[in-house]
Amino acid sequence: MQLRLAALLVVVASGRTFAQAPSDTPPVAPPVTPAPAPAPSGDEPTAADERDVFTTPPPPAEAPAASSDSESPTGAGRLGVYSDSDRTTVIRGLATLAKTFGRFSISAGAVVDAVTSASVDVRSSPALGKVDVVTSASGRSSTSGGQMSDTRYLGTVGGGWKDSNGHALNLTSAVATERDYASISGGINGSVDVMQRNVTLLGGVTVTDNWVSSVLDMTLHRKMAAVAWTAGVARVLTPSDAIRLRYDGKASEGYQASPYRAVRFGDWSTSFGAGGQIMFANTIGSADGLAELLPESRISHAATFEWVHSLRLGLGLHPAVRVSHDSWGINTVTPSVDLRLVTTNWRMQFGYRYYRQSRANFFATKYTADPSTYDYYTSDKELGSVTGQLGSVDLAKTLIDASGPNDTKMLLFFHAEMFSYKYPGFALLSARSSEFFEIGLGWEL
Repeated sequence: MQLRLAALLVVVASGRTFAQAPSDTPPVAPPVTPAPAPAPSGDEPTAADERDVFTTPPPPAEAPAASSDSESPTGAGRLGVYSDSDRTTVIRGLATLAKTFGRFSISAGAVVDAVTSASVDVRSSPALGKVDVVTSASGRSSTSGGQMSDTRYLGTVGGGWKDSNGHALNLTSAVATERDYASISGGINGSVDVMQRNVTLLGGVTVTDNWVSSVLDMTLHRKMAAVAWTAGVARVLTPSDAIRLRYDGKASEGYQASPYRAVRFGDWSTSFGAGGQIMFANTIGSADGLAELLPESRISHAATFEWVHSLRLGLGLHPAVRVSHDSWGINTVTPSVDLRLVTTNWRMQFGYRYYRQSRANFFATKYTADPSTYDYYTSDKELGSVTGQLGSVDLAKTLIDASGPNDTKMLLFFHAEMFSYKYPGFALLSARSSEFFEIGLGWEL
């Protein structure tokens, strides 16, 4: 019953071998806003989460117990470039390595992001936007104002166990660091097949601890802890159809603002300085404003429904919809659809996603009254109303196919994403477009 569907989906959805950013955000976080290490966090399932009937064919029911012999190690190396119309560029390097020993597996990965930015967040920052100040999280100084650079490092280690009867358990850990931010996370997730392997039950939990500091204020040392959980069920309906329903939750406690972002009060107006920095006039109080103030508790809930349908052998359609709500009053809806194609030497996936978000209940285009009249205030465009669209392409080509048990197999990967976002309630930036391109090699030794 599962063979046609499984043959269609093998590896196509899991071409990316690292935890992706949430599907409704760019592949990298805004460079002046602390971001937790990639980990299950209540967002739409990543490629690494999609397994069993959604990517990998389960072994037949009569399969023997897993062998104790180890399998060949696999690895991947990728280079990517992200750029957007908000004057931010990120160059990414990634490497992963994995090996299976019978029922057990281990994996490790490393990511380095080199960030340069003159985004609206940087140019409007009271200190980062000025001339002759230290504007770089990597410690270099700038004389032009309104610019910053940073280098972000991420390391991951994981281990897993899977038997031939549809039981799996995985442990994950990640450490991320940059000059003004660090995080460490650990998680456990697993699955079990029931009802003659036609139903898969999924679940997991991840804990993350974050440390936030500032290159402009050496006295700032704040923490934010988060717990994320997930549960779901996937079912094979027919030889051509499978569905999955997934619930994700996340609770965060602690400092969730940016140490560089400021809020101006009053019916202010803007102009541009000689270096491109944003200048504010007609403000209540100082034109530098006040550091943004956000609630220190946040709880979010999300539900995702997915359907995989085989149009014919090697060609499938994957529509999905995700809805979410959090305690800050933000509601989102994200419908998406992917077309997946597998041939002898090619694996292809073409995707489209639409995103719509309501504003946080404390977000305002302008805070026109005295600061003392507000409990919370922010200048984060991502907390306002947002609409967005994303198109993506994933290609994998077999360069070297193994003809014997000791031969090397090699794949060439290419990934591209095109984003378009609109911020109708944000006075400093009405829209943003971006591109992300990545190329790499994967191999089995």
